[in-house]
Amino acid sequence: MKKIKSFTLAEVLITLVIIGIIAAITVPVIVNKYQERILVERLKQTYSIFSQAYLMAVRDNGAIEDWDLGTKDSQAGAKKIYDILKPYLNKAKECETDSGCFYSGTYKSLFGSQYAWQPSTHNVYSRGVLANGTTFATWSAGSGCKTNMSISGTGKYSHACGAIHVDINGDKAPNKAGVDYFSLLIARDGILPSGGKDYKSPYNLKCKYQDTSNTNGEACAYWVIAKGNMDYRRRDISNQY
Repeated sequence: MKKIKSFTLAEVLITLVIIGIIAAITVPVIVNKYQERILVERLKQTYSIFSQAYLMAVRDNGAIEDWDLGTKDSQAGAKKIYDILKPYLNKAKECETDSGCFYSGTYKSLFGSQYAWQPSTHNVYSRGVLANGTTFATWSAGSGCKTNMSISGTGKYSHACGAIHVDINGDKAPNKAGVDYFSLLIARDGILPSGGKDYKSPYNLKCKYQDTSNTNGEACAYWVIAKGNMDYRRRDISNQY
């Protein structure tokens, strides 16, 4: 009678252990990449929503340099930006200068330190929630769009009018700059993602690998929108703009 070869119980157990080890290594990586892809697409969508709203607001209200945005860091200026943009936004909730519409806990910088300020309580913002779940807070750089956020002094970032801080998944974790919390610049030429080669933040916002400072991460918006990934979480991308 011909003998049929079969696996021993020990061989089967060893195979299952190997499969388990491989799964334990690869499954979290796959899940993390999938979750990161969702965040990337949500930021792109949110950027598009505000870009379109800005264009319509300028069409109906004139050039942003002529909007009365008050003084820099003024709550009145932030509310003016909010009020002008809101007819063109599909919102789920409005808080404006009242509390709410933002995660009320503590935000973290890209590599874990407590972030420099918390958008839920800071009194220079006007806040709301988009229909896609993104929470946002407007900030005014003052009337005339004279705030320079450009290294060269002549680029698109040189005429900043304000900013829109966004948490693209609302209250959900990780509530971390550069992961789900970013800033978009309101400039004379349109909505610009913070970061990029010519970007210079007066508040030292940055997107830098392994930098533990409390303003790191919010300026990663440009990389995410332009490159479609969050590689800055894993390697230095400073020379690749």
